Parts: sequence; C-alpha cells; structure tokens
Amino acid sequence: MPSKNNDLRSITREAIRQIPKTWQRLGGNYIHQVTKKELIRVNVLAVIIGISIGYAAIGFRNLIGFLQNSILFQQLDTHLANPVQHTAGLWILLIVPLGLLASTLLTRWFATEAKGHGVPEVIEAVRTHGGRIRARIVAIKALASSITIASGGSVGREGPIVQIGSAIGSYFGQISHLSPRLIKTLVGCGAAGAISATFNTPIAGVIFAVEIIILELKTKSFVPLVTASVFAAVVSRYHLGNEPAFFVPEYTLSGPTELIFYFGLGLLAGIVGAWVIRVLYGVEDFVDKIKCHFLLKPIIGGLLIAFVGLYYPQIFGVGYESMTQVLQQNMSLSLILVLLILKPLIMSITLSVGGSGGVFAPSLFVGAMLGGAYGIIVHNYFPDLTAGHGAYALVGMAAVFSATSRATFTAIVILFEMTLDYSIILPLMLVCVIADQFSWVIQKESIYSMKLRRKGIKFINDIGVNIMGITLVKDIMTTEIQLADSQMSLAEASEKLLPSHHSVYPVVDSDKKLQGIVLHDDIKSHASKGHLDMKINELLEEAKAIVFADETVLQAVKKIEKIRDPRILVVDRRYGTLLGIVSPIDFVRLSIADES
Repeated sequence: MPSKNNDLRSITREAIRQIPKTWQRLGGNYIHQVTKKELIRVNVLAVIIGISIGYAAIGFRNLIGFLQNSILFQQLDTHLANPVQHTAGLWILLIVPLGLLASTLLTRWFATEAKGHGVPEVIEAVRTHGGRIRARIVAIKALASSITIASGGSVGREGPIVQIGSAIGSYFGQISHLSPRLIKTLVGCGAAGAISATFNTPIAGVIFAVEIIILELKTKSFVPLVTASVFAAVVSRYHLGNEPAFFVPEYTLSGPTELIFYFGLGLLAGIVGAWVIRVLYGVEDFVDKIKCHFLLKPIIGGLLIAFVGLYYPQIFGVGYESMTQVLQQNMSLSLILVLLILKPLIMSITLSVGGSGGVFAPSLFVGAMLGGAYGIIVHNYFPDLTAGHGAYALVGMAAVFSATSRATFTAIVILFEMTLDYSIILPLMLVCVIADQFSWVIQKESIYSMKLRRKGIKFINDIGVNIMGITLVKDIMTTEIQLADSQMSLAEASEKLLPSHHSVYPVVDSDKKLQGIVLHDDIKSHASKGHLDMKINELLEEAKAIVFADETVLQAVKKIEKIRDPRILVVDRRYGTLLGIVSPIDFVRLSIADES
C-alpha cells in the first residue's frame, strides 16, 4: 500500500506536469508577465499621476484654507490660518458639531470608505480588491476631510490626501485596463506623490509607499514610484515654494553621552505610541457601543470637542502652529503636558463620531509635545549635557509616528526632509528604532494594521514579505470545478464526473453548501459493479482540506503540511458554501507571478 508521502509527491508531480497544459488552455492569463510595453505605459501614467496629485494636494490645501477662513474668521481666503486665533467665539460650540455632522452625512451617503483616517482603506484596497478604489473617493474624501478640519476637528490632512492620491492612481490604472499588480503599483504612485506634495518630501514619499502600501522594492515598481513623487514635488514647489515644513533652531549633538537621554526618549515614545493606538480604538469601541441615532454622535462629540477647544484651542485642526511653537521653544511645560494628554483623546473622538481626517499629523503633534516636555525636564537637570528642548521635540515627532505606524524608515527620512537639518540624524535614527521596537513589545498592531485586523484582514508590515503571507486564497483559487450533488446517482456521476479524470470531487447540497468529498476511484469501482442506483452521499467522505476564502495562501500551505492533501477546498466563512479549489498549480502560479 503506497504511503501518504508518496501520494503527495505523485500528486504534486502530476500537477506540475499539467502546468503547461493549463497555461495553454487559459491563454496565459494565470501567470501575468509584465511586458516592456506595460512598463512604459505605467511610467507614463506615473508622470500623469504625479502631476495630478501635485495639483490635488494644492487644491485640498486651498479648500481647507477657504473653509477654515470662511467658518472661523468670516473672510474669503485660501491662506491656511491658525485656528488657535479664530474669532468665532462661542459660535465654535455650533461650528464643530455641524462640521462633524456634515462630514458624517457625506461619507454615509456617498462613500463609507471615506470615513476615518484613509491609509488603512488604501491598504485594504491593495490587499483585497486588487488596488481598485472608487473614483468618487477623490471628491468625497476631500470635501469631508476639509469640512472636518476647517470646523475644528482634531485630525490631519496627510491621511486624506494619501487616500485621494491613491484613488487617482487606481483610476488611471483601471481606465488603462492594467492587471491588478500594476494597478497596485499606480496606487503606490498616488500615495508617494501625496506625501511628496504635502510635506515637500519626495524621498519620504517613495519610502512611505514602499513601506506601507505596496511592500515591494523591485525596479518595475520603484521607478514609477520615484517618477510620481518627483513630479508631484515639482508641482508643489512651483506653486508653494521650496521651503521646509518646519523651521528649527540650529542644533548640534552635545556629545556622545547625550544619546543616553535620547534612549530614554525612545522608550517613552514607544509607550506613548502604543497608548495612542489603544486610545483611538478604545474610544471607537466605546462610541460604537452607545445606542442612539447615528446623527446624535457627531453632535455630542462635536460639542465635547468645542468645549475643550474653548479653553485649549490648540487642539483644533492639524496643529502645525503649536508644533512650531514647541520646536521654537515658545511653549510652557504645563501647556505642553495638557496638550500631550488631550490631543489623542480629541483626535479619537473626532474620528469615532464620524469625522474624516488623518492620524499622521496628530502623531507628530503628540511626539512634539512628548519630546518638548522630556527635553525641558532633562535640560533643567543636565544643562551641560543636553541640547534645548526644541531638538527633543523634533526627534519626538518622528519617534511617536514611528511607534504608531511602524514605518520607521519613513519617520526618519520625512523628519530629515521636513527640516533639512542633517545634524539631527544620529539621535533621530536611534530614537525611532527604539520607539518602534518598544511599542511593538507593548502593542503588536500598528495604528494602521489594527483597523485592518478588526476587519479580518491580515497585514504584514514588512518590505519583501513572503507573497504567500499577504495573498488571500480567494485571489488564486479556481472557481470552475466539477461538483457532485449529494443526491446524484452513480449513473449520473459516471456520465458527468468520470470523464474529467479528477481524483476528488467536492459534494454539495442544493444550497451549494459543502457536504464532503467523493473519490474518483470509489465512483468508478461501484459503477463497474453495477451499483448505478446508489447515491453519491452513500460514498461521502469528510473533507479535511478546507480553508476560508479570506485566509492567506500561507495558512493553506500549512494545512497541506498537516493533512498531506494538496487539494484544498475553499468555502465561505459565514455560509459554508463552496467557492472554489486551490491546487499545487495555483501555488506554483503564484510563485512564478511574484518573480515576473
């Protein structure tokens, strides 16, 4: 009697022998080799996307300025004003709730994926929808986020513009009828251009797209990313100037011993970063559990934000002005500590009750406050060994962003590009990696992956990750399969199933729910003995090799290792209906596609 290992080897060998026939039968569609013509088209589209996003970022910025000035200062101007100096007075108690209410209605009626902070939705589109994002996101996200920020919502504009840019990239990919892999590259181009144009950081834009969105560092994707980022930056610099986002005092490292103090800042940033993540999703859970009409939540949340803002208007809007104050060492320790506590809470309320905006800038805000407070304390006690607290605030900005996003490379480069101060690079690198790792010890999920995990979507934040670890079974399964009905007779089975020469046939009921499997040899054996009136369910065997459609290919492979049967049946997690089958051919096909 042959062993199970021999059976597995023979099945796998047969599957591999069938690959050329399968390839020919399907016209080569399964293994998509990227052609030179497609690469040229993608790079041309990257130029168009970069220019489009450059203007989209400027338009988004001007829209926020126009609404902010109209609402908070009663004047028509696109200049980004400081919401701390607003002249709305007690009207702010009405402005914030109405702004959040408008944002809630926009996203609920026209595009639910425009709610929230944007980046997880882009990652979800890349992981589960082949990079396809609805074009309407561009308008809805821009309008909803502009209203949220302009009316005092405590969120950033970076997450929205990333989602807007990614939607633009996806749109061009879809109308060009490109493959899902190339559409994903163009989504990354949109994200890279968005960061580049918003922060005037072309290098960081590319790194962000690689580290967070596409998780791939190959020439065919890297070149378009760089192209889009460069053209987005050119447009932004032409219209807005080539100035760094923050101006900081001249900084020098006092000496090697100062790195000890920065090490302490890294540990604190890791703790605070993990705390920010838990506050955001803790508040979200709390708001979701409140049983009331959905329109009441933005009104109540807006009132709470407005009341806090009456006393601490620094929590309104993006918060760049307050960050600059800390960097310039013009803010008191007591106010810094208050804002350090309030910002994550108010940001979480804004997003949880229906606001639309990013978590990028709030992370920088919290980091600036943490670093500023820490810098004041250590400089008071060790003035000869430490720099001014503005330097610690700057490093803290990158550290907390690194701790929340786990995009450490992006954090390092973006703060360097935003300040153009190379002297800060050593403590910046050290603190970011410490914050990243210490936050991971406390909180395994990042601020982006947590939202995805709660939706049941697996996200591995690792460049060059095993393709099987991020590809879902439903993306490679074969849906055209020979099915056996549980009430089918052996006579019918012999006529309909045996000519296909498959070794196993899934058995389903009238609702297409999986009942088990029946073997080819069993049907043939009983039919040859004249048992033609027997029903298939009398030969039914348990289907052990089962995976859910939303599981990863890596999980499917692990099941093969346990049960030694490479024919995996794919069922719907909720209803138990049979959706398809995954075979060794599909695994080999995925591996070849990853190398193409």
